[in-house]
Amino acid sequence: MYTTSPSVLVMIDAELSRLPDALRSVGKAVLNDPLATATMSMNALALRSHTTPETVARFCRALGLAGFQDLRVRLAREAKHTGTDSWPDDIGFDVSPDDSLAHIAAVVARADVLSLQDTADQLDLSALDAAARALAVAGRIDVYALGGSAYAAQEMESRMHRIGRPIWARTEAQQAQTSAALLTPVDAAIALSHSGTTGQTIAALCLAGSAGATTIAITDNPHSPLAGYADHILTTAVHGTTYRHGGPAARHAQLLILDTLYVRVAQLTHEHASACLEKTRHIPEHHRGT
Repeated sequence: MYTTSPSVLVMIDAELSRLPDALRSVGKAVLNDPLATATMSMNALALRSHTTPETVARFCRALGLAGFQDLRVRLAREAKHTGTDSWPDDIGFDVSPDDSLAHIAAVVARADVLSLQDTADQLDLSALDAAARALAVAGRIDVYALGGSAYAAQEMESRMHRIGRPIWARTEAQQAQTSAALLTPVDAAIALSHSGTTGQTIAALCLAGSAGATTIAITDNPHSPLAGYADHILTTAVHGTTYRHGGPAARHAQLLILDTLYVRVAQLTHEHASACLEKTRHIPEHHRGT
């Protein structure tokens, strides 16, 4: 079941690398044993994380929680929702030089499955619906993405074209910024960046916003510079592995959000979308590029 209230464990995992050292120590202690945290006192968590009760309180505030009790309640609720009495053992996300091919495949599969599940669980459905509604009526849609995110942008272009939406993937920096500057208030722009710090993608979305277009950011960091230029922020929750992190690990989570947007737009424009799909149904896949 998907919810607009994000999993607190997903929130902690997503924010961990951006927290100061002391707060990160608290986060690691919670992630190492969330069920125990749900039943312990603030002093006990401070002791376990080698910090202080004041640091635990600051950690809770950094996550946007009401306090330590709010953290405990949410951890307990998630444990009940999963129907498990212990945090499951897993194979982790690391690959060593001596690991078997079977282990590598299992690690990669687990990372991708968890990325998809956690992204879906923490999606802001209100923001997603608002973004989809803007895309459904936009006169023109740009998608800005560079590097590893470019594939997802091109996939979105292919899908949306099939339901009659005027969309273009802009995967070259100058092209993206030129197109963005020519948008109007009836248009929309989507920007993809796992880190949210890709300067040329940020510049394109900034130009699109200055032109009056509705702006949408898809990123793993809701506090990133890219997110600061977006009307609607949609966040991924990506789990990287050894040799595979950052943008390359984000592709499936980005596609999940883009596919959800696509289906919602098709739903909102049902008659037109269905007619377009029917017109292209007979075209062989290798000719229509999907």
